[in-house]
Amino acid sequence: MSKIEIINRALLKLGEPPIASLNDAAFATSYEMIFNDVKNLLLSAYPWRFAVKTKKLARLEKMFFNRFMYQLPADFLLLIKVYIRTDADVADFRLVSAEDYEIADGCVTAFYKGAIQIDYVARLDDDSNFSPLFREAMAAKMAAELAMRLKHSVTIKQTFDNEFFNLIRQAELNNEIMKSAEFLPDGSWIKIRHAWTE
Repeated sequence: MSKIEIINRALLKLGEPPIASLNDAAFATSYEMIFNDVKNLLLSAYPWRFAVKTKKLARLEKMFFNRFMYQLPADFLLLIKVYIRTDADVADFRLVSAEDYEIADGCVTAFYKGAIQIDYVARLDDDSNFSPLFREAMAAKMAAELAMRLKHSVTIKQTFDNEFFNLIRQAELNNEIMKSAEFLPDGSWIKIRHAWTE
């Protein structure tokens, strides 16, 4: 489903006529702005599995106060997990606690200076990667956002906000969105303290 198809799905929900092109639509600028805002909001608010990437980060020469800096990818939206490698001869990375790193100046900053790997939600330009539930959630959220402009109705907005949250719940039940328990598995604090004290 393309950008135009998702926008048309939102318009259909509102009982509005579909558009053939963003160049011809009366509210084309608004549609495109809302589409991009809703897409990035959904990707950064919920860790959708189709948008999660893993990447090793390069350590920069500069420091952030007394912390080492690792450049985040250009398509970065949301940090999920950080792993460290305590031994250069060992390929395994260990999960670290969120208390042991921060994000600053477009970088992960940490006291640890070895190799770092992250799981993160990426900004996606190719709409064909979206799952069907993500597309439908986008359309519902767009309909809610457009309800005040096109219908001047708080009730209609609330209807589509409710539909949106129901779709998010369904995506969570379908395991399309990573669960919070996955962020820090049981016993991880033991491994973390061991990794940082080595």
